[in-house]
Amino acid sequence: MHPGALVLTEGFTLLDAMSSFEIGEPRFDSGMALLDKSKPSFNPLAPLTPEEVCWIIDRSVSCEMEWHSGYTLSQTIYSFLYVHSLKEIDPDFVFGGSSPRSDSLRPPELITVVLRAALLGLLKCCDLSWRELNKGNVYDAEDWQSEKCDVPLSEALPVKYICKVLDEACHWLETSAKVQQPWKAMLMNRLMFRKSLIVLFETQLSQPHSSLLPTMINLSLQLLHPIMTVTPSEPGPDSPARLAFDPQFPRVIVSYIPLHVLQLPDQAHTWALLKGLLTSLKNVNDLASTAELTTWEVAGHLQLWCPQPHSRFPYVRSITQSMFWDGVLVLNKFALKHVVVQFFRETLDTCYDALTQNITTRWQGSAPPPLAQIERTMTQILIANIKSLWYNPPRRRRFCAKSLFDWHELFVVFMDVCVRLAPLQDQIKLDHVRRARVAVLMYRLSTIREVVLSGFQLSLYTNEERVFAYWYVSQVLEMHLSCIDQLMPGMSSDSNAYSELSYQLQFLTALQSLSTTIFAITVKKTTFSWRRTRLNFLRRYKWAFTPEYEDVDLQPFGHPSFTKFATACESMQKEKQFSLDNIALAIEVLSSLLTSPDGWAGRWSGERKKFVQKLLDVCIDLQRHLPSTEQALTTWDAKTLKWDADVHPWFPIISGFPPAAPR
Repeated sequence: MHPGALVLTEGFTLLDAMSSFEIGEPRFDSGMALLDKSKPSFNPLAPLTPEEVCWIIDRSVSCEMEWHSGYTLSQTIYSFLYVHSLKEIDPDFVFGGSSPRSDSLRPPELITVVLRAALLGLLKCCDLSWRELNKGNVYDAEDWQSEKCDVPLSEALPVKYICKVLDEACHWLETSAKVQQPWKAMLMNRLMFRKSLIVLFETQLSQPHSSLLPTMINLSLQLLHPIMTVTPSEPGPDSPARLAFDPQFPRVIVSYIPLHVLQLPDQAHTWALLKGLLTSLKNVNDLASTAELTTWEVAGHLQLWCPQPHSRFPYVRSITQSMFWDGVLVLNKFALKHVVVQFFRETLDTCYDALTQNITTRWQGSAPPPLAQIERTMTQILIANIKSLWYNPPRRRRFCAKSLFDWHELFVVFMDVCVRLAPLQDQIKLDHVRRARVAVLMYRLSTIREVVLSGFQLSLYTNEERVFAYWYVSQVLEMHLSCIDQLMPGMSSDSNAYSELSYQLQFLTALQSLSTTIFAITVKKTTFSWRRTRLNFLRRYKWAFTPEYEDVDLQPFGHPSFTKFATACESMQKEKQFSLDNIALAIEVLSSLLTSPDGWAGRWSGERKKFVQKLLDVCIDLQRHLPSTEQALTTWDAKTLKWDADVHPWFPIISGFPPAAPR
């Protein structure tokens, strides 16, 4: 064939050929690239200086952290060519034959003892992480990549053996005169740090609630500090150390998906990732000692809404879920009933046993009260809800949408129970059964709010959909606030449950005020195609129209109505008065919230206040730049509103607002 010629079979057109190419996930889309055959071949026994070995160990950590970030083993760990040369650098094989050529500056033990120990430690850390990730708490090919391509990760080697190899390498460095300072200390620091990671990962896998974990994490952070402070310089272009990494090597490995060439990040970024991983594990360990579900919810929501840099690794999210529930016990010490007991204590400030006794005493139904069904359903919903806070954001949103029907079914059960209860003889007493029904509805409404607002964080909405979302969330918040108003009377003002409800009352009031203002602005500046808007509504809110709801007699509360939205739009567009009074109210409420009691936030109260301050900054910025009158609004350019999830996950900012720090 001549260059540029094309052979097509009968019935297969050029359009068909072009349609077969599709750009997919950028981590995997390899495109067309040829292997670089101009590079010299890799020799695993090529002599290396201590500085080169130190550089290779550091760059291997970059491979490891990129795998933790979601890339495949083929693109990361397997591009480190020493992984495929373990037999060649085994000292029993090397020194059994001819000794490799070396000089006084490049002793062979740097490869066969030091680098081999670091390599085995790297593979064992990946193996232990792989086992945790493979538990099913995070999703393969979505959060992480499990494919090993038939390349071993030292699975057969026990942790004690790897630690022994690392200790022997440290002993050789300590006693040998072949390596001088500062490289002796730098290499030993890296080997000791790797050993600390192995012990930490192994303990988290087998004993996730061990009391030794805080000490192990602090030790790893302490060992990481000098490594981050002093790093080796880049090897020269002719150095054999540069041949240790081949980003094109994954193309020769059998893989189920095409892989593009991955360029490793700079070393400073790698250390920041690793420090973020260890710091996140430290926070998870603190959370594991917390028995209150609401505190778990606060921490989970904060890391979803405003994640700290380098904190949402799949490994960390899997460890968190494993610590909360291991399939048998909650927090490794409570029976499943604990989540139900905590729900009523933290939400209603009441005892679950007293509630069940109240139901049994007042029950008038022909069949026994459905206490077992209530406890079983609540257990399933609450455990799944806590775990879902550490899903990736799209998966979390889908879970919330699906869980709405479960909350509705539970609400219907409580409604049925209330109908079959005898009236309270003492009318002064609180009816905790009916209050429990309101609490269930409140949780369902908060889940709806989460579904709607997460659409902004995920950049799902078109301009018309944003208008509906802000209107709809303001309606949901109105019902949520009504539920809080029903629950707070009669509660002790000194209780954490009361403080938490009071906090939510203020926070949701500010959200509603801000949502109402943004709706009023966007609806006046948006031209609707009502047919398209309705089709988008049915597509975006399909979770509200699933057939399951037709099997339940009671209509769900808080579901969206396109008719009511259209009426609200028409009314708002006819409204001739416009002001920023609602934003002023939000600023006032959020300012007072910064000094309010912490409720169930615990040690996360500081982070929650930072999130409130972030929302307050957005409100102040909008108040300064938005038009304050109807006349000014008519000439104002709505394109100055920018939705940037890095600045705030839900609300827009005005162009020119200082951007947030990169995650």
